[in-house]
Amino acid sequence: MCGPFGAVHARLPDRCMHRSDTYSDLVSDDGIVLRPVEVADLRAILGELDEFWGEGRDMRFLHQALYVHEFGDTSILAVQRGEILAYLLGFISPDRSGYIHAVAVRRSARGRGLARRLYETFAELARAHGARRLKAITSPANDGSRAFHEALGFTAARVEDYSPSNGARLVFRRVL
Repeated sequence: MCGPFGAVHARLPDRCMHRSDTYSDLVSDDGIVLRPVEVADLRAILGELDEFWGEGRDMRFLHQALYVHEFGDTSILAVQRGEILAYLLGFISPDRSGYIHAVAVRRSARGRGLARRLYETFAELARAHGARRLKAITSPANDGSRAFHEALGFTAARVEDYSPSNGARLVFRRVL
């Protein structure tokens, strides 16, 4: 059976059932390649951040190279014909949570289920690394993120003073 980036798993989404001949990456029937994020990918993403996060929203602080150097095997890039369509930066925390640090989809690629596909793949990777649950956070004002996470089966809890600079956060959790 095919598993994320070379790992063997009991079940993956049917659209991720074969590998690229060039990499051990997942290739879907629509030609989208899911592969680990590399430092060069972060550079490319930072060069067109507005395409992923919207104009005027400075999210550079989320894109540190340590997420690739230290957690590259659990960070995922979606590429089609050389264009980065989406990415997820994630890692496994010491409490065995698969933590989604950042996820973004290029404006022109939205509505194609890419974020869901990244989350499904990350869940498989997290499980393979011993995670028992998934976790993500956002600001309480981010209604779109809340709806997305709840549609994927996450529960949301508002945690006051989660962030020392900006106060409350919504903390999403889902058991694997």
